[in-house]
Amino acid sequence: MEARATQDARERIPLSALSQRSGVPVATIKYYIREELIQPAQDLSPEATDTLEQLRLIRGLVHIVGLSIRQVRQILGLIHSRELSLADMMTNATRVVPLAGTRPGREQDTTNLAPARAALADAGFDDLPDAPYVNQLLEAMALADECNIGIDAEHLAAYVRAARECANADFRNLPLETPSQAAQAAVLGTAIYEPILTCLRRLAHHELVQQLSPTSH
Repeated sequence: MEARATQDARERIPLSALSQRSGVPVATIKYYIREELIQPAQDLSPEATDTLEQLRLIRGLVHIVGLSIRQVRQILGLIHSRELSLADMMTNATRVVPLAGTRPGREQDTTNLAPARAALADAGFDDLPDAPYVNQLLEAMALADECNIGIDAEHLAAYVRAARECANADFRNLPLETPSQAAQAAVLGTAIYEPILTCLRRLAHHELVQQLSPTSH
């Protein structure tokens, strides 16, 4: 009876004000509630700061980052976990967030990945974790070789230096003095910063293209 009363009370709360404050359409809020991305105990009033922030976050993860509802649910679970360490949260986040070009359920690739592993070891990554992004990295490097655009040692070293500098910048901005905020920033940064990094690389490419002489086009 108590659960039913709580549900009835929630249904009587007008969502228009919450929609106006959050920028999320009423129909979308109702969808998030049905999918349990907004928990039963959450305050749905327009003054509920936590709910407003979560609505904006969910919409961003779905419509900007491109995550599925299932993946968003996993991300929220990581953020709200009281059992995982910061390191575990970041590791698990990399398993939840897909990389561009991944194809769920694809057939097992039979490409020889040993040369790619050796190249990464030479670049300093000789202890690769068992994670989906590592498999995609190896397969992408193998594909580059097959297409005769393989990344040589100097080029790979430049990528590794840039990647480590990006990772160091990420860690410097973690609010480590507040573990709960650090956990949220770590998990969300994994999801949100990757498209920023990818798009910045393309923007830098665009700058270089503009510098090419007309005869190079």
